[in-house]
Amino acid sequence: MNHDHYSVLGLLPQANPDQIRRAYKARALETHPDKDKSSDASDAFQRVQQAFEVLRDPAKRRAYDLQHGFAVERPPPDHASEAQRRRKDREEWARGIWKSAEGRPRQQPPQRQEQAAAEYQALVQRMLAELYRQNPDWKLRQLNAKAANRS
Repeated sequence: MNHDHYSVLGLLPQANPDQIRRAYKARALETHPDKDKSSDASDAFQRVQQAFEVLRDPAKRRAYDLQHGFAVERPPPDHASEAQRRRKDREEWARGIWKSAEGRPRQQPPQRQEQAAAEYQALVQRMLAELYRQNPDWKLRQLNAKAANRS
């Protein structure tokens, strides 16, 4: 069954490349088989993908328009605006990565790791010394356990 690619994406033939890309993303989310559990979800998703494949490529789109009688005059693609859109998308992506990394602890430099390990070891030694001071039988238990492990 042959469908009009513009109607599949919910667009008019005068749509610009940015509108096509946005409509594709929205329709792909709506018709994706993981989201839509209806029996024809896979077919609908395939139609959306096929429509986008044709309409995103200017040469394929021009051939499709001529073949189906869509005589629409379009200005030549503005590569500067496409570059601006891509740069904006990359900046949004980078901001998202930066925000997601804010909550995670950062890797410490090796000197700081060694210092932290030494501080932790000193803390453990102080705690053990206090434990042994308050409970002398703990020291005997430790010595007995070491002796039992050796034999």
